[in-house]
Amino acid sequence: MPESAQPPTPPRILDAALAHPAPAPGPALDAILAHNEQTLPSSDDTPMADGRVQQVPLDYSRDSLRYHFRGQRDRMAVEGDMFVYYVGEDRRGKPAISSVAPDIYVVFGVPDRPDRDSYVLYHEPDAKIRFVLEIASKSTRARDHGHKRHLYASLRVAEYFLFDPPTASGPARVTGLTLSDGRYNEMPQVILPNGRRGVRSEVLQLAVYAREGRLRWHDPASGQDLLDYEELHRLRDEADAEAAAARDQAEARVAELEALLKARDQDSSPG
Repeated sequence: MPESAQPPTPPRILDAALAHPAPAPGPALDAILAHNEQTLPSSDDTPMADGRVQQVPLDYSRDSLRYHFRGQRDRMAVEGDMFVYYVGEDRRGKPAISSVAPDIYVVFGVPDRPDRDSYVLYHEPDAKIRFVLEIASKSTRARDHGHKRHLYASLRVAEYFLFDPPTASGPARVTGLTLSDGRYNEMPQVILPNGRRGVRSEVLQLAVYAREGRLRWHDPASGQDLLDYEELHRLRDEADAEAAAARDQAEARVAELEALLKARDQDSSPG
């Protein structure tokens, strides 16, 4: 294969840089645009930090949000811990391919695609990341509250939420930030329909709060929390048990009526 026809070498996964506001045309930008979802890595093979501290709320958020928005999969997607590639700006102000993998993010303008490996924003102008949730831990808290705040603002993410699990020095906390004039402003805590204090996402029309140290999603329209798999299975088991009990009662009643009819027929038969 001629050297000019060879596919581009996948770039090193860079530490997340701020998005470049207006990259100038040239070889550096051309090299970035040559990469797409097929040529870019889908994983850096790095295990998630701090184990279940992040994994439990991540799984709950991703699964419950996907179920909640299941009727809108033709125009939005809920992703978790998947790379987002964009044209960043290096220390010299030059365009560079950059990536970030938010714990949870919601993309509008594109359908949910189960075979997707990443989002390459410079090839998907319709993909609008409008909500990000980061689940902080000992090793990520400073970065989540510092650098990523500036990064997501540069990517024009409308809302950036952070969940800080409980520590020895304080309880769990939810922080919501909304973008205004290129900067994030903290959203107020509000009283939710369930009586808890939380932060409401205008983008998702849902709220996030902490209950017994755990992250919870709440739907103000229904007044109910979004359920995790364990809760869904328990409700289904309870519903199945109630249905089975009702079926047994109905069958018993039918048998009782059949017995009464049979006895009546016998009583009315000629002796």
